[in-house]
Amino acid sequence: MKMTKIILTLMIFTGILLSACQAVIGPDNPTEVPSGTEPAEPKYEYGQRATVESLEVILLESFPLQAQAVVSGTLPDGCSELHEISVEQNGLRFNLTLTTRHLTGDVACTEALVPFEETVDLDIHGLEAGTYTVVAQDKQASFTLDVNNVISGEGEDTKYSYGSQATVETMNINIMESFPVQVSVDLSGYLPDGCTTIYEISAQREEQKFTIDIVTRKPVDVACTMAIVPFEETISLDVEGLPAGEYTVEYGDLYEIFTLEQDN
Repeated sequence: MKMTKIILTLMIFTGILLSACQAVIGPDNPTEVPSGTEPAEPKYEYGQRATVESLEVILLESFPLQAQAVVSGTLPDGCSELHEISVEQNGLRFNLTLTTRHLTGDVACTEALVPFEETVDLDIHGLEAGTYTVVAQDKQASFTLDVNNVISGEGEDTKYSYGSQATVETMNINIMESFPVQVSVDLSGYLPDGCTTIYEISAQREEQKFTIDIVTRKPVDVACTMAIVPFEETISLDVEGLPAGEYTVEYGDLYEIFTLEQDN
């Protein structure tokens, strides 16, 4: 009788243990995150956490003139980044606003300052002559338009002045392997400013000599960059039907010679 009670007690105790184990490791209480679960989207806090340390304005060599503001500074930590730099013009003043975004939530961020440098285009097309100021936080930079930054008569027929403002530095003759023979001349040099362009290149022949003429044109009363602008141009010479012989090509003080071995 005593042995029976002991066995019965052991059976009850074993049943209790099995029930407890099922409650802990059963399917209703998984110990691992099911596979295929998508990670949560990062969340950001937006503000103006960037510190501007320098500001510079660059005028590009183009026509009309183009301007860019170069902004550099620091972000407060490794979780902050520049989100947007907006530009607002008010009269002679351009205001830059730097918007940052900061990763929020339970994330680890380095505390060291993070440097940045960004370039922002300024819309100066059509502005009148004058001195303009660019402001970003407590930093300022200025630039000056000597004349109106607009093509003269824009929306109408543009007015140009014509001349011979090209400077040719090298001249090379190319003879094509064809029949009739074809001859071209490569010209390279520079123009005096950012507004002057090559309008026409011609070659007039008088007996055994070709004389090259370059006509340039420049918009009237516009702002121009004063840096020289390099160019490379090729012109074909009309040699079809010419008799065999030696011919000279001239432009200013430059000259080259080519020979037709037989009647062309």
